[in-house]
Amino acid sequence: MVSSQKQDMAELLALPAFRRFLWRSIQSSGILSQGTSGADGRDLSFAEGRRSQMFAILADVEVGQPEAARHPHNIMTILAVLREEANPAPKEKKSATGRYDEIPE
Repeated sequence: MVSSQKQDMAELLALPAFRRFLWRSIQSSGILSQGTSGADGRDLSFAEGRRSQMFAILADVEVGQPEAARHPHNIMTILAVLREEANPAPKEKKSATGRYDEIPE
């Protein structure tokens, strides 16, 4: 069973659409924000249940990571990769006046 789960997760992780879905799920689960004490009016059991479920999903996803990529903090590695994919570094823009730099004097 574990080998089929590992293969399934590896195949899913290879799909950009799945990684985008996973990132949206992570963001909506609240695991990237501080937990709630219930003082802010949010339902504590619902919020913590949602966070707990996302951690369980990430533990399943972790099985699909290649052995060489395994790290003691695998879930954090997955989060970092997904965050980087969702928010790529901005590309350097050429200056509008830079086009004159190529003209010999």
